[in-house]
Amino acid sequence: MIDRLFFPLLAFAALALITLALVWPQGMGRPSPGLFAKPAPVANHSQAPRTTAI
Repeated sequence: MIDRLFFPLLAFAALALITLALVWPQGMGRPSPGLFAKPAPVANHSQAPRTTAI
């Protein structure tokens, strides 16, 4: 393939993937933390008190 065609297409594909990564949702619906922010707390469901059915 001609380099004058290949490298611009490669750069466009890289930019498209970076743009997609910036707007794609992160994981469990929580936004990703900021650059120097503390991570979001995760609920610990294994420590929830058990209730009995009546």
